[in-house]
Order: sequence, then C-alpha cells, then structure tokens
Amino acid sequence: MTRTPPLRRVLLVLFKVGLAVFLLLGVAVVGAQAVGVLTADPALVSGAADGLGTAMTVVAGATGLLGFAMSYVFRWESTGED
Repeated sequence: MTRTPPLRRVLLVLFKVGLAVFLLLGVAVVGAQAVGVLTADPALVSGAADGLGTAMTVVAGATGLLGFAMSYVFRWESTGED
C-alpha cells in the first residue's frame, strides 16, 4: 500500500471542507431568500445575499484555487477530448 504524500492529503481535506462550506452557504442564502419571498419580506431577500454572499463567494474562490493547485500536485492530465 502506498502512502499519500502529506501535501496531497492536506489539499484534498481543504478542498472538501471548502466545497462543503460554500455549498452550505449557498443553500442558506437560497433558503433565506425563499423564506423572504414567501413572507413578502424584501429586506430578508436582499439581506441574505448581502450578509452571506460575500463569504460564500470568497470561500468558493478559494476552493476553486485549491482545485487548480490540486491539478498540479496530483498531476492530472487533460486529454483534450470532449
């Protein structure tokens, strides 16, 4: 059995955590906005995006950069085929 290098393990864990966090934030934003629409509360609809949108975007961007770094560390190759 081969051992996974520490950098690969760390990147994979960080990627999974980032993915879970930004997806949960996205669900929270959409859920709060849905409640705002159902209760006719425009402040809740816009407030959800204002309050959680920045955090969600930052986490999503960082997770995307982790995925990009993983492509080099894991030496993934693109075949160029669709």
